[in-house]
Amino acid sequence: MTNQAAIKTLIVEDSMPTRRMLRAGLETLGCTVVGEAESPSQGLKLFRELDPDIVTLDLIMPQIDDLNADGLFKIIRHEKPETSVIVISSMPRQRLLNRRTLGNEERQPSDDPSEGLSASHYLAQGAIAYLEKPFVNYDQLRDKLEALYPQMGLSTRQPGARVFKLA
Repeated sequence: MTNQAAIKTLIVEDSMPTRRMLRAGLETLGCTVVGEAESPSQGLKLFRELDPDIVTLDLIMPQIDDLNADGLFKIIRHEKPETSVIVISSMPRQRLLNRRTLGNEERQPSDDPSEGLSASHYLAQGAIAYLEKPFVNYDQLRDKLEALYPQMGLSTRQPGARVFKLA
């Protein structure tokens, strides 16, 4: 077995099936999932408690209080900029709209400056990767993690087209 150092990972995703798939894929890569949150507020609480090395952050989640996913991203980058943030969204890279959902009703984009943020915005602000649902390419993610965390020993793993469909 490869000598690997566990990389503590927090998953912030509202969909339970997607959290399961992310957990499975990340654990396959050698990450240790230390927590799962189903809202940005819960994600912030766990981020502060667990001090993860990596946070996966779904951008399109129901907003149940004053904190949305973009706000959580900004807090993580401010409080612990060395944390690797992997942005995950069902919106295409070219046209991400930071839509907020309240219950089953989707709010239309407004003049709020956080609306209409693109994948390039998050990457420019320090996200290490932007992955699109429903398909996540874990080989692409493995390459990013290998560059950032060589102690994981990922280079000894066999490459393969590991693309998982997230629910």
